[in-house]
Amino acid sequence: MNRRTITYQPALDGVRAFAVMAVLLFHAGFSWMGGGYLGVSVFFTLSGFLITSLLLTEHRGSGTVDAKAFYTRRARRLLPASLLCLAVVCVLAAFGAWDGITKLRRDVLGALLQVFNWVKLASGESYADLTAAQAGLRRPLDHYWSLAIEEQFYWLWPVAFLGIIAWSARRGRSPLRFVLVLTLASSVAAPVIAQVWGPDAAYWATPARMSEILFGALVACVVAERRVHDRAAVLAPIGIVVLTVACVLFPDGSGPAYEGFLPLVAVVSAATIYGLQVSGPMVTVLSARPLVALGRISYGVYLFHWPVFVLVDREAWGLPAAVDFAVKFTITLAVSLLSYFLVERPVRRSDWFVPSRTLVGALAGTAVVAAMVLLVPATAKFYGIDEGQAEAASIGTDSVAPLVTAPPSTVAPSTSVNDTVAAVTSTIPVATTTTAVVPPRPVRIVVVGDSTAEATGAGVVAWAAANPSLAQVEVVAGAGCGVVLGGYQELAFGPRDVDATCGAYRNEVVPEKIAALQPDVVMIITTVWDVLDRSLVQGGPALSPTDPELEALMRDQLAAFTDELLADGVPRVAWIMQPVPLPTPSAPQDQQAERPRHEVLHRVINEIALDRPQVRVIDLDAWVVDQSVLATDEAARPDHVHWTTDAATEIANEFLGQALLRAALT
Repeated sequence: MNRRTITYQPALDGVRAFAVMAVLLFHAGFSWMGGGYLGVSVFFTLSGFLITSLLLTEHRGSGTVDAKAFYTRRARRLLPASLLCLAVVCVLAAFGAWDGITKLRRDVLGALLQVFNWVKLASGESYADLTAAQAGLRRPLDHYWSLAIEEQFYWLWPVAFLGIIAWSARRGRSPLRFVLVLTLASSVAAPVIAQVWGPDAAYWATPARMSEILFGALVACVVAERRVHDRAAVLAPIGIVVLTVACVLFPDGSGPAYEGFLPLVAVVSAATIYGLQVSGPMVTVLSARPLVALGRISYGVYLFHWPVFVLVDREAWGLPAAVDFAVKFTITLAVSLLSYFLVERPVRRSDWFVPSRTLVGALAGTAVVAAMVLLVPATAKFYGIDEGQAEAASIGTDSVAPLVTAPPSTVAPSTSVNDTVAAVTSTIPVATTTTAVVPPRPVRIVVVGDSTAEATGAGVVAWAAANPSLAQVEVVAGAGCGVVLGGYQELAFGPRDVDATCGAYRNEVVPEKIAALQPDVVMIITTVWDVLDRSLVQGGPALSPTDPELEALMRDQLAAFTDELLADGVPRVAWIMQPVPLPTPSAPQDQQAERPRHEVLHRVINEIALDRPQVRVIDLDAWVVDQSVLATDEAARPDHVHWTTDAATEIANEFLGQALLRAALT
């Protein structure tokens, strides 16, 4: 060993290969690899081991650590591929590759400045954004959060470790003890952060993840100070088996990883690395050439795989899962190899990049990518409401006479409802829109519901702005909130108490707006958030809408919401049967695209309308299905859920606008 290097261990490249394959399989959407994100934790621990081993070796050889040389090596190792990836993402953005993605400029800058994990934590992403991600419209830089945590560690650890060594030397103690205390304290901090600041902080915050890196540093100290016994070799195969089982069994989006228990995974990773310090069967297995080759380029594979996966998913080729992964993996390998041989290795091996030139090169490269951010379109939500149209279509404050005389609020006894929606006399059939309706004054329409109400409502707003004599429209949508309150949903970003999240929207925001705007008709759209699984009690079994218990809750909640609107003086309520979201090939367990769930919702809506003369049902689903091109056009619903503003405007012009007028006037 010399001052700057440690003994190369091919088996550790095998560990890298294991970790990156776990991540790739997880991101490919294979249900049997629900905990593949633990590969990132393995990377953290391995990084802590290697960096601390390097620092210990250099200090032992020279009595100090050359911080300037350390940061130079890290910059030459990490920045070229990272800057290349960000530059390519910016160029692709200029050509429309990421259309529909909001805040991409923010993402590029967060990744560039190595703080992307904090950007994610502070982003306050809307439920609409999360729905889009679930449906396939994913962000190309979301994986940079883990790179940011590692890079923050690289910035702080050399200085901190020098302080630990100096402090230990003055007291005649081993730095191992201090690192042990620091690691244990960080391990305790992880579950505390989860309890106090929530599951997102437990997963993304640097202090919550630092123990995983420190366990690697602890192993480095142990190996440096003590001889590793031959019997430790048994830890490596046990550790690999345990990590594999954890990658298979850990749940996606919830569970121990979001509750602060990842330090336990780090213990297993650390034991595996410790066991690989002596010869054994697992050293031989992990030193196999294919694994070592993949491990050597694993940094580039991790960097480039996610943008590649996102691009392929957006093409929606509909390939079988195994073939789809093979295509993504092949493209990722090709890009990673080009990056490795043409950019990464030449920069790392060049004698030209002395510390001063490396600093200049790093600053110049960072500045270039920062300037390239201007290539990224400042994209708004693709289904956002145009402010000018919203102002033109807004509901006036003047008092107006009722359009029609509302029938008594009492309703006739309920009769049986068959499954055919056409049997419900209050349904607005598709054919009735062929004759235009002209109201005596503009009809006041308020649109309520989840983010699909906002997307569809944008078209109604555009239609009203173009036809001021026909309608005035305002959208009062609650992104991420349907109409059905009660219960708990286990979502990809953690558990959700529906009442706590959406109660204020339904019980306060909507009634206040109704009282202020005095609409002639309230148009309601609820889809995704009311058809997902939910448990009726916290920790209880997750029920599908096809389950009688959850269907009963849906019926009670939808009826109660309808009756509340009628009691508030709304003359007409128009329930919209929203089209079923398009399926996502990369998400085979996509609940929101399962038609049977929506059929339950549609049936309940029709039952409510049958019992209430003031309620109309507008079957937008049937109309869209009849328009075969629109029904399957992914360009009209880029995230498979929400209509673009252009598509929503077409829907309003061709069908929904007149249907709402009929609902208000009949």
